[in-house]
Amino acid sequence: MLHRNDIDGLRAVAILPILLFHAGLTQMSGGFIGVDIFFVISGFLITSIIVREAKTGAFSLATFYKRRVVRIFPALFVTLALVLLAGCLLMLPSEVAPLGESAAAAGGFVSNIYFWKTADYFAGSADLKPLLHTWSLGVEEQFYIFYPLMIMFVLRFLKRWLALAIGLVTLGSFAVSLVLVAIGPNAAFYLLPSRAWELGIGGLVAVGAFPALRGAWLRALAPLLGAVLIAAGLAFIRADSPFPAPWALLPCLGAALIIAYGEGSFVGRALSIQPLRWIGAISYSLYLLHWPIIAFYRLQTGISLTPVESSCLVAASIAAAALSYYLVEQPVLRRFRSGPAGKILGVGTVALAAGLAASAVVAVNADNWRTYTPEAKRIMSYARYVGTEEHTYQYRPDRCFIESTSRRGFDRAFCLKHSPDKPNLVVLGDSHAAQYWRAIALRFPDKNVMQATASGCRPTLHTQGEKRCTDLVGYVLGDFLARGGADAVVLSGRWKDSDVANLVETVRFLKSKHIPVTVIGPTVEYDGEFPEILARALLQDGRGSVSTLRLTQPKTMDEKLGALMKAEGVPYVSEQNIECPADRCMAFAPGEVPFHFDYGHMPLSAARYVISRANI
Repeated sequence: MLHRNDIDGLRAVAILPILLFHAGLTQMSGGFIGVDIFFVISGFLITSIIVREAKTGAFSLATFYKRRVVRIFPALFVTLALVLLAGCLLMLPSEVAPLGESAAAAGGFVSNIYFWKTADYFAGSADLKPLLHTWSLGVEEQFYIFYPLMIMFVLRFLKRWLALAIGLVTLGSFAVSLVLVAIGPNAAFYLLPSRAWELGIGGLVAVGAFPALRGAWLRALAPLLGAVLIAAGLAFIRADSPFPAPWALLPCLGAALIIAYGEGSFVGRALSIQPLRWIGAISYSLYLLHWPIIAFYRLQTGISLTPVESSCLVAASIAAAALSYYLVEQPVLRRFRSGPAGKILGVGTVALAAGLAASAVVAVNADNWRTYTPEAKRIMSYARYVGTEEHTYQYRPDRCFIESTSRRGFDRAFCLKHSPDKPNLVVLGDSHAAQYWRAIALRFPDKNVMQATASGCRPTLHTQGEKRCTDLVGYVLGDFLARGGADAVVLSGRWKDSDVANLVETVRFLKSKHIPVTVIGPTVEYDGEFPEILARALLQDGRGSVSTLRLTQPKTMDEKLGALMKAEGVPYVSEQNIECPADRCMAFAPGEVPFHFDYGHMPLSAARYVISRANI
C-alpha cells in the first residue's frame, strides 16, 4: 500500500488536540475526539490491507496478527513497565492496586471492559488514572479479532456485497451506540458494540463506498468540508454531549472525507508538511506516554495545571514519545517486520504472559512497595470508603441514591414513604445531598426523613441531566409535593453558576406553596483525593500541602448563595463555615476520620458533624 503523507498529518490532527486537552487546555472542549479520528484512520488502513491481500490470495491471519504484534506490543509493553515502576515508587497503596489491575487489563487488551466495569460515581478522578487512555486500544484490538474473519467470509461467498456488509455492521453499531448513550452512557463510551461504527466508516472509505467526485470543485470542497467537521467537533462537542453517537459523527465523517478525497488537495498538502508528518509518525508513542506523564504529575501536585505546567508536560510528552519512536518502535519494525509469523507470535504471547504476571504481582503487593506508618495506612484506608457497610448505610446507593451505573431505578415506595404520624421532610439533590440524608435522619428521629437523590442532579426547577435525574426532581417538585408528600424540603447539591437562577426560582416556588425549605451550600473541595492528599502530607513530615490544594470556587459560590438565600428569607447552611471556621479547614471529623473520602464527599462522621451545627 502506497504511503500517504496526508494521513500522517491527519494522525497529528488527531493526537495534538488529545495532548493539549489532557494537559489542561479545556477551552477546546472537544479535544478528546482525536481518538475517533484514529479509529477511522485505523479502519481505513487495515481494511485496505486485508482486502488487497485477500484478493491476491496473500492474506493470512497469522501474518495479520504478527504485524499487529510488531506494531502494537513493543511501545505498549515498555509503557506498561515504566508505569508500573513509577507506580511502585510514587503511588500510595490505594492507588497501586488499581494500577496493577488496569495494567493487566491493558496488556490483555480488555481495559475498555475493565474501566467500564469499575466506572462508578465515586471511583475517583479520571485525571489520576495513568492507564485510563488504554481503553481505546482494547476497542481496536477486539474489533480486529472478528473483522478480518468477516471480510474473508464475504470475499469468498458474497464478493459483490463487501461494502454492504461493512455498511450493515457500521449502521448496526451506530444504532447500538444511540441506544446505549441513552440507557448506559459508560457502556456506550467504552465498549466495542457502540464504537465499531467508527472503524467501519474507515472501512467503507477503503472499499470505495464513498463515490468518486468528478468536478474539480467538488474534489476540493469535500476535504475542506471534512476539516470543517473536525474543527466543529473540537469547538462544540463537550464532555456531557451524547457520545459517541451521534456527536462523534462530526470527527468521523470529517476524517473519512479527508481520507477519501484529500490526497493531492489543498487540505492534503497542508497535512503533508513535515512538522505534522513527524508528529503523526510518533503519534502512537505520544498517545501511550502523554497520559501517564500527566497523571503522575497531577498525583504529586494536584489536578489543576498552570499554563507553564501544561507547556512543560506537553514538551515532556513529545520528548518521551520521540525516544520511544526512535529507540523502540522503529528498531523493532526494521528487524521483525518481515520475520516469521510463528516465532513472532510466540514471543508476543510470552511478552503478554510476562506483562500480566508483573501486573498481578504489583497489584497483590500494593502495600509492600514502600514503608508506611500505621497512621498513614489508616488515613489511606478511607480512599476505599465506597463499598463499605458504612457507605451503604449512609448513601443507600442503588435504591435511594441512583447513579448512571445503578442496576435498578429509584425506589419511590421505599425512599419516599409517607408517614401519617410524623412530620415528613424530604432531602432532595445529588450525591452532595445523599451524603447528608442519614445524618439528618439521625439528628431528627422525631421526623420522617425521606431521600430523593441522584448523581449529578441538582434539585431545581428546569434541572438538566440524564432522564433518571430529570424524572426524579420533576416528580418530587411536582406530583409528590402537590399531593402533600412532604411538610418541608432540604435542597443540597454541588451547585454551579448555571444553577443559581433556577435555585432562587425553586425556593420562591416552594415558598409560594407554603413548604418550608432549607438550602445547604457547596461542600469544601480539594484538587485531588483528600485521604491521599493527607497521607502524602504525613509521609512528607508535614512538608506536604493540604490547604493550598483547597479549591476556591465552592467558597465563592457559598458566599453568593448565602447572600441570595438571606434575601429570600430561607435558612441557609454554609458547610464552608462549619468545616473551615475562620477559613482554617479541619482535616479530621470526630473519631479522627478524614473529613472527605474523595475530592469533596464526606463519610458519615463528617456529615453528622456538619448537620449537628446546621440550622435545619
